[in-house]
Amino acid sequence: MRPGDLLLVTRIPGEPLGELMTKLDGTVFSHSGIAVRTDDREDLPATHLASALAKDIPDDGEIDIGGVRWDAFPTFWRHHRDLYCIPMSDPMRGRALGYLARFREQAGEEGAFSFTKLVTVAAALRSVELRARDPELAESIFTAAARVATALAPSARRPSYYCAELVANAYGRTFTRGEMIPPQGTGHGIGDAIDESWWFAWLLRLFDDEIDGIRVDEWRAATELMGILAARDQDFLVQAVTAVTRSVGVLGDDVVGGPSVPEPLVVPPVAPDLPGRDDPIPHGLVTPRMLWAAFGQGTLRKVAPVAQRT
Repeated sequence: MRPGDLLLVTRIPGEPLGELMTKLDGTVFSHSGIAVRTDDREDLPATHLASALAKDIPDDGEIDIGGVRWDAFPTFWRHHRDLYCIPMSDPMRGRALGYLARFREQAGEEGAFSFTKLVTVAAALRSVELRARDPELAESIFTAAARVATALAPSARRPSYYCAELVANAYGRTFTRGEMIPPQGTGHGIGDAIDESWWFAWLLRLFDDEIDGIRVDEWRAATELMGILAARDQDFLVQAVTAVTRSVGVLGDDVVGGPSVPEPLVVPPVAPDLPGRDDPIPHGLVTPRMLWAAFGQGTLRKVAPVAQRT
């Protein structure tokens, strides 16, 4: 595996957010990033995963909401997760490594992780699930989610990401709305709402913490999406917020069970009735499964833990 190759990571067993995304997106991959080394030796095998994560910079004495991190592979294996590699061409590897070169793992230079974008991409996937039974609501949710992803797109002023968004930007590939359809076509569904009374207050605190100094267009886009979900699809919103908050506290010692094994990638149905099927979507709506389908349908291979520990 070479620096610049694409890496997909299986979900933590029992982790709520990973399970939610599996139900909506159809695979066990819940995280993605780019293979790197920390010594910039591109002629040697990769040893770390560069990705957007909700974790502090180690040992800097500061508390933040995450950003681009460089984690040694065993960090993921200890949490009962497996890494899968998709080899990339030399030009694509060079592009990705060049994109990552703008970040440093120190305060103010590592970008930021976005919890808001996790809810947004889940909402966009939820719109696929709703198409069959409520196409008008599905279209409203997708349109609002796309506006949020566009308004909150990474910029020099606000370089915030969620994992697949960072990868999609690094490789520079354009994705379409049709590619959001998961293998089973409509998603597995998420069931009934969880009876939690605290979720809306938590969501407001999240916005307050994450979107300090937000522009008017960004605020309008975010509040439009959350307003639609709160009024018309509260089942989903409660489950999404609950999954995000409960996943933050999942540690390696809490994990029970072995790593998830991905099923073969199935090409989703064409869905000719999907509005704007071939229209480009913001990178903030890309998922690890979409990266797999775009770059490695026939080349995905598991990274052997023993071989990579040296």
